[in-house]
Amino acid sequence: MSDVRHDVAYGEESIILKTMVGLLYPFIMLFGFSVILNGHYTPGGGFQGGGVLASLFVARFVVYPVEDTDSERLHALQRLFLALIILAPAALLFTGVVARYEEFRSAYLTLMDILIGVQVGLGLGVAVLRFAFFHGVGQTWHL
Repeated sequence: MSDVRHDVAYGEESIILKTMVGLLYPFIMLFGFSVILNGHYTPGGGFQGGGVLASLFVARFVVYPVEDTDSERLHALQRLFLALIILAPAALLFTGVVARYEEFRSAYLTLMDILIGVQVGLGLGVAVLRFAFFHGVGQTWHL
């Protein structure tokens, strides 16, 4: 019985994986935004499209596992989108704009799907990256 030894060290980049993720990356992004933008007409929407966009963070980590992303800046951007999710209905629904002008309803739903999709994508992406680079109990998050 021969001893089969693989000379692939842990953390070594796979050219096949790198190439395939590089080829699929723009299509995943397009699919995520397609699910978000067609969410009020078809099944899907902001949350599902945001989940697809979050897979971009996972794919980037799998191909290039380096701690070079500023999680605090991503988290601040996520909080900004959360604030916009709260302010948009307050500005458009409670003022009666959407009720008075039916032509704004589709634009309002699309706007909300985009805000929710980006917020969910950033939230899930930040969570995945923080868990990937967690340095132990009692330590701070490093990303």
